Amino acid sequence: MLYLPDTNAISAYMRGASAALVGRMQQAFVRDELRLSVVVLAEREFGVLKGGGATQRRRLQALEALLIVEPFTRDDARRYASIRLHLETRGQGIGPFDTLIAAQALRLGATVVTRNVREFSRVPGLAVENWET
Repeated sequence: MLYLPDTNAISAYMRGASAALVGRMQQAFVRDELRLSVVVLAEREFGVLKGGGATQRRRLQALEALLIVEPFTRDDARRYASIRLHLETRGQGIGPFDTLIAAQALRLGATVVTRNVREFSRVPGLAVENWET
């Protein structure tokens, strides 16, 4: 099983905001089941530049060094377009970054780890879990 955490899950992990989340992430890391989307990495980089400071920079670098960073591929781009069209024609669009992450997760056969279960659940065929509960 592979897991692809979204930005809010990675941010909560970096803050240590949820013991349940931290524990599950560490277990998945040990089993080599955790991947980091380049989209999430970009969002976290922005957060660090915006005001995360040196501590956040070190935590992000440590996380990036430990996890396999998944690049965004041409297949992801096609999946993104298909997901976006499907959701928007039904008036159920989700955020653009979430759509990109969902596309990657579908390509990888990964489960998205997020607090935004309601949004990600709109994507057909996408497995979603909230590890903070």
